[in-house]
Amino acid sequence: MTDRNKQIRYDKGFLIVCSCHAFYKNSALILLDSLDEYYPDCKVMVVCPPEWEEEFKVYPQVVEIRTDGPDERRTKLWALQRTVFEKTCYLDADMEVASPEITKVWDLLDEDHDCCFTVIHPPNGNTTAIYREEGEKGIRDNNPKLHLRYHGGFFVWWNNNKHPNAIKAMNLWWSLWNDINKNDKFWEENPQYFFVNRSWDQFTWWYIHMKELPELKVQEVAGGPCPEMYRWNWNQYLDSNTHKNLSPIIKHIVVRRDIMHSRTDMFSKNSTKAG
Repeated sequence: MTDRNKQIRYDKGFLIVCSCHAFYKNSALILLDSLDEYYPDCKVMVVCPPEWEEEFKVYPQVVEIRTDGPDERRTKLWALQRTVFEKTCYLDADMEVASPEITKVWDLLDEDHDCCFTVIHPPNGNTTAIYREEGEKGIRDNNPKLHLRYHGGFFVWWNNNKHPNAIKAMNLWWSLWNDINKNDKFWEENPQYFFVNRSWDQFTWWYIHMKELPELKVQEVAGGPCPEMYRWNWNQYLDSNTHKNLSPIIKHIVVRRDIMHSRTDMFSKNSTKAG
């Protein structure tokens, strides 16, 4: 195994990845602005296409920029194994920090676990079912054996030789995305899996922690599904009477893909920061 101690340059920091479309680049710039407001002395690694590099260089928080990765929808999985931080927090580009409590993010993962995740909120978003039979019935759950449980938009992991399984998992995520999600043969040979999962890197993560690396120690933010956990990965669907008294730490403002694709000419890969 590669000695990750030679790759580590900082003790902790955020990883932000944007690719494919300027909507994600513009969202990443807004995310950096929010980090600058609430956590100005943090460190950030950015992965983006070469033509966007200059826009990220202006942020003093950005200590590393990689432009040599693939420009595809899951570039983040390529980036995970290249972090320069011993303790890394991955943030989806379409997030925005909303509280100074962001500085407490490093306390979410202890030394006894390899990584920590928030849990998917089953009533919202897409199906959580792993297997076709439950998926076709529209069943939504957090049962880790049968359903997607962990949200891939925000997580923290250790990148050091004390946690070799964390390193293995982050390496596997990119390789299995290519071997499973992008592989027609896998889906032809495994018709038991709900086909819509082919689009989700959460399915790849499920495959890792259930099939490839069951010894991986995953810590759940705030102990799993609860109001406090949702504050760390807050989406618009949680703005309901049930959660109206909660204040988000990180807002997850999902990019509207229908608008993004309909405005390709206006927001090309060479467009500049909105606003």
